Parts: sequence; C-alpha cells; structure tokens
Amino acid sequence: MKRIATKICAVVFAALMMVTGLGITPFSSYAAYNNDTTAGVVPIVFYVKDAAYCVYDGYDFYYYMDFGNGGEGEYSGGSGFFIGDPKKPVKYLVTNEHVIDSYVNANEGEQVVLFTGYYYEDYYPICLVAGSCELRVYYDQNDYDVAYVDCYGSMDKVDLAVLKLRDATTKRHALKLQLPEEKDVGSTVYTVGYPGNADNDFTGASKYGLRDATIHTGVINKLVVNEGKGVNRIAVDATIQHGNSGGPLVNEKGDVLGINTNIESNVLYGTQVEVDYYAISTEELIRFLESNGLKKGVDYQMAGGLDITKIVIIACAVFFGLIIVAAAIIVPIVIVKSSKKKKAAASQQQAQQQAQQQANQKRAILRSMSVQHNGMTLAVGSNPILVGRDPATCKVVYAEGTVGVSGRHCQVQYDAATGDFIVTDLRSTYGTFLMNGQKLNANVPYRMKAGESFYVGDKQNVLRVELG
Repeated sequence: MKRIATKICAVVFAALMMVTGLGITPFSSYAAYNNDTTAGVVPIVFYVKDAAYCVYDGYDFYYYMDFGNGGEGEYSGGSGFFIGDPKKPVKYLVTNEHVIDSYVNANEGEQVVLFTGYYYEDYYPICLVAGSCELRVYYDQNDYDVAYVDCYGSMDKVDLAVLKLRDATTKRHALKLQLPEEKDVGSTVYTVGYPGNADNDFTGASKYGLRDATIHTGVINKLVVNEGKGVNRIAVDATIQHGNSGGPLVNEKGDVLGINTNIESNVLYGTQVEVDYYAISTEELIRFLESNGLKKGVDYQMAGGLDITKIVIIACAVFFGLIIVAAAIIVPIVIVKSSKKKKAAASQQQAQQQAQQQANQKRAILRSMSVQHNGMTLAVGSNPILVGRDPATCKVVYAEGTVGVSGRHCQVQYDAATGDFIVTDLRSTYGTFLMNGQKLNANVPYRMKAGESFYVGDKQNVLRVELG
C-alpha cells in the first residue's frame, strides 16, 4: 500500500512540475524568427506573359525592347500571410491592395498595359504590354499556386485585399490575429516579408523559399488613426521595405498585430526616405473581413487563449487526479454518512450548480461595426432596440445623410428562451440585409445566432449580435 501511494505521489509530483514549468516559462522572442511565423508568410508575385516594352504615341504601341526570359516573368511583388484555422489547410491570405492593383487594373488576368514612368526621346511614354497576367503565391523558387482576388479595398483608405487559392494547401499554415492595445506601445515587434532579392543577388539563392523571408526588429511607437480616413494604424520603427508590403507585423509570440504598408510618406513613393513606418491594425482587417461577409469562410483565429487553455487542462487533470487518489485511499476507511447529511450535501451542490449557471449566463449585445459609432455596444433584451436616423426613438442612431439608413430602419430583440436574436425590418427604404446579400422581408422577424452580422442599407453599416 505504501509503495503504491509513493508511486502515485511521484506521478502527481511530476505532473505538478510540468504544469508549474509551463506556467512560469516566458515566451521567447525567438518565436518571431522560427518557422511557426515564417511558415505563414509568402511572396506574392504579379507575373506577366507574352510581354514586351513598347512606345506609345497616343494612338498605337510600337515594339521597343524585349521583356526578357521569353517574354514572361515577375514584374512586381509584395508579401502576404495566411489566415484561418492553424490546424487546417489554408486557402485565404491577406495582403495590401497596392500589391495587387496592377492585376486588378488588368481585369484580373487579361491584357496588361502599364506605364513604366520612362520616356522615349523624353516625350513618348514607354509601357509594358503583356498578353495576360496572374498572381502567384510562391512556396519555393519553382513551387507556387495561382491566387485569385476575393475582395479588396482602396489604397488611399483601407489598403487591404484578401486573396484565395483554388484549393487549400498544407505548405503554409495560418497565423493568429491579435488586437493591438495601448499597453503594447513600446513593446518589441517584427516586420516579416519578402522585400526582394537584395541579398540573393549576391548569393544566387532562391528568393521565394521559407528561409528567404526577411525580419526586421523594432518597437511600437504609437497607435494612430489617419486624419480624415478613420483607419487605425500602428506606427513602428521596425523597417518596412517596399516588398514587405502586405506582410505581417507580429509580436514576440508570433501573433499578427498589423499588416505592413509603406504608402505613408511625405514624399513620392519612388524617392521616399522611410523613417516612420506604418502597419494597418488587425482591427481594420477584422472589420474588413466582416464587411465583406468573409468571417465564416475564412474562420480566422484570434490569439491569447491557446497556451493558457493547455495549462488549465493539465492543472484540472492533476487536480482531479489528486481527488481520485485521495478517494482511493480514504473511501475504504470512511464511515458511510447518514442519509440526512447526503441530502444536505446534494442540496448544497444543487445550489452551487444553480449559482454557477447564473454566473455563466451571458449578456446579449448588439455591436455597431460602423466607424461613426466607434465600437458602440448596447445590451439587448426582450424589448426591441430601434436602429435608424431618428434620435428621438432609436438607440442606435446613424448620422443624418448616412447612405441607405431610414429614420426607423429596423429593430433588434433577444429571445432568452431560445438564445436567438430577432431582427425585423421596419419597411425601410433601402432594406435590411444578411452578409450574404439576402434581403429581409419587411415586418417579418428573422432569427439570428450570436456571432452573426447584418447590415442596414449599405455594407458600411454593419451590425453584429453577440453574447458576452
């Protein structure tokens, strides 16, 4: 009996040491440099075919010189990173809109005409003319997938784009997203991406592989909002080179805080001296995914809970293991309690369970994703909350002149019995829509689950129902 108890204590002690070790071991900055982060980042290449440089006289294009490599190859590029479930094959990736704007302007694969900025005889512009083009996502020098544009913003405002592969891949994995906070100012961050072949020109090595990603270190200077644009950005002193555009800005855990961009400058792009660097906040990315109805399809993952969850699971396992060991030792020598005490204990346990259930009940919330509401949330109950432009009757009030919003547009209430949110359009002029574009019938209640979104009149006016 003593030997058995000694073995049990040894196992429990080892488990406790493991849990303690997990709890006090700090996250190393090395996480930003290992494959867990770089394996989520890829170069994105604008690739042209049947290409040549031509002189344009205002009417026709005249051959000027070969493009090289048989008339096809990389014309420009940037970086991107995959989002989704890190444990599943990935299909969607994020980049800057300005990385793929040439492809978009070419009608996403058709004939390309690009002005190079050079002139023949200082007057006639020299253009790149190509028969077709494509976006390539490289895993190595000769290993790539063709990507397609799912949605994109505008370079002068929300410089974001989401690309997707035809088939999901396991050659890279998704990175987790993390919302930046004021407490992060001054913390160490890393810009990750493929800024070109500055190093590889001298080595002859690949510039597309997993080990070819470039990482720069710095700190967060401040969290800013662009004046007049309302776009949340992160100012850092970590270098962002031109080819790094679209790559992730990560913290020491490898979580994505922002999307690198280098369009913020006081001088022209071609001559800019990059002193202050900016990344678009993941808050904007999440809002962008929501407004384009991609939340369910992308299934992006937020950081902050996985490692703690593992620790809690192990700690609970050790705790219940101790209970089982104690029970195995004590039960044979414990006198059976009286029926009265058992009933009292059962009643106490039931009361504790009821109290726990009440504590676990979550509050129903309506959250506005519109910039003008600045993240406003309202508690929702059985009494309807009105949404619209009329400040006298509506609790979610849109500014006068907001596109698509009526005075009394719709109402939202919560059914505690079923856990459903009920959205009803109040015969609005422009309608109330689900994120897939389905228009709700006027005065017909529609039931929604927590976490789903809808918009009133225009996709800029997104509302989300939550339990929190």
